Amino acid sequence: MQLPTPGFLLTAFLQVCRRFPGPMISTFLATAACFLLIDSTGAREDADLVVRTWMTSQLGLPFLTALIAYSESKNWSENRAWLIQLFGIAALVGCWFWLDNKAENFETQILPQYVALFLVLHLSVAFAPYLNWRSVRNFWEYNRQLFANIVVGAAFTLILFAGLALAILAVDNLFDTHVPDRVYPKLFVLLAGIFNTAFFLFHFPEKYSLDTSEGGYNLIFRNLCKFILIPIVLLYFVILYAYGAKIGIQWSLPKGWVGSLILGFSVAGIFTYLLNFYLAEEDNSWIVKNFKRWFWWVLLPLTGLLFIAIVRRISDYGVTELRFLVADLGIWLAAACLYFLFSKNDNIKFIPISLALFALVWAFGPLNAFSVSERSQKGRLTEILERSGRFENGKIKPGTTLLTEPEYDQVNAALIYLENRKALSDLLPNPLDSALLEHGVLMSWLKIESDSTKESKHLSINQETDDEPIEIHGYDLAYKLELNAGAAYERSQPGNYFTLSENGKMLQWHQWKDGKLNLVEVYSLTPTIEKWWENQQAKESYTSVSLPIQERTLNLSGHKNPIRVIVDSAEIEMKGQEKQLNFLSCWVLIQQR
Repeated sequence: MQLPTPGFLLTAFLQVCRRFPGPMISTFLATAACFLLIDSTGAREDADLVVRTWMTSQLGLPFLTALIAYSESKNWSENRAWLIQLFGIAALVGCWFWLDNKAENFETQILPQYVALFLVLHLSVAFAPYLNWRSVRNFWEYNRQLFANIVVGAAFTLILFAGLALAILAVDNLFDTHVPDRVYPKLFVLLAGIFNTAFFLFHFPEKYSLDTSEGGYNLIFRNLCKFILIPIVLLYFVILYAYGAKIGIQWSLPKGWVGSLILGFSVAGIFTYLLNFYLAEEDNSWIVKNFKRWFWWVLLPLTGLLFIAIVRRISDYGVTELRFLVADLGIWLAAACLYFLFSKNDNIKFIPISLALFALVWAFGPLNAFSVSERSQKGRLTEILERSGRFENGKIKPGTTLLTEPEYDQVNAALIYLENRKALSDLLPNPLDSALLEHGVLMSWLKIESDSTKESKHLSINQETDDEPIEIHGYDLAYKLELNAGAAYERSQPGNYFTLSENGKMLQWHQWKDGKLNLVEVYSLTPTIEKWWENQQAKESYTSVSLPIQERTLNLSGHKNPIRVIVDSAEIEMKGQEKQLNFLSCWVLIQQR
């Protein structure tokens, strides 16, 4: 075996660029965007534009590759192939404007939709050339080659990165060249972006009516399926069936997270099923034949367990995007099971095509996950509030009726969900108090309590602004403190130390001297706690208030040593009629005598 010459490598790279110009442009743009982000030592003014370009380029690579593969499979002319690529580039420009990472709903809606689209476009590479008459055998062989190229390319990329990174590290240490640390991530991005992509596209099948006369399983591939993947999947299924038997014996509903396990194991099982699809023709062993024969029969009951788990979660807390996704994938699994159990064709094209369609329905359909989830959460919230006299004429209002503990949890969860998605404003009365857009404040304004929360109330004290000056005239030392009630600290060095008493009503000043911790002074915080609580009560029971620095500055006089305390934040708890500080973040100023 000879190493490729530089001339061959250059020729191969140019060949890839000629055949896949759009994907390679996307790769160059993504790599350049990553370089700009790595070079940033601080916040970039154009960081959002760079990130947007990187995200769009990540879509462009599979999207334009799928379009080229589709046009080649149709034997289109060069002009027509270029036309469809220009259409793809225009669509990507639209995606660039859509991916506004400064939008309020970017994290809650745009980003999940982007991930779904990213999956769909990668799946499209798997089936784009086979939306026609070509055989399932050709489809399987094509995807086997793609999978092998991905694995080999990733291995080569990692080996190259390790070798070159060690070489740079050796030169840096031996010759004191002071290589910047950012060279290493840039090297990885360069190899993973340019080299790995070019390697994959260079080995991309040139014809789609492939030679399937020879078996597609070499020794490594056969052993991977037979002795590793199939046994692991069978072990997973044994675990899940044992859990199903357990809940059947105990007659209890399954835990919600079992749905994630079933989906994860199902993905691993379907991947193994696809790799194993033609192995039985070359390997007549019992495990290989029966895995393919019984796989969908074994998977079908697990989809039932999945539906029981997700229906339980939805009935308890309503629909969210994640629960919608689990239900969506559950329907897809059930459809796949029924198709392969009762279809006469066993056309494995069904798997990527149907999965892509279900992903598009979840993210962009008329009943997409985001609109359905928001309606569900608003519906559950308003239903509970209406029963307790807190909803009238389409708006929420305070009430006095106690909620049951499940109702309290459901209202709290719904408010957090709607707060994160900026979807509370249309439920609030006019004029709108912006403080009510925070779920904690809103819970207090609504006077929502349950039997379990009525005995305990909390008040948070916070800064009104972050740029307040601190008056230090007349004081010599300042200490920044984070204190919890009753927390004890071990001291081993001389100095001043402060603690909150166990009942949260006293600030204690200690000095470590001559190997002993001596109590210098104790300051009562009760007057301040009562004053803050009265202010909070006057503001309609908000659980969180922001105070100016004058109201957070405490001049405490002890028997000997006066101190000044400037509070950044504090947490007060009232149990019955007793109030105490649970947490205190502050500056303490003392005079040195």
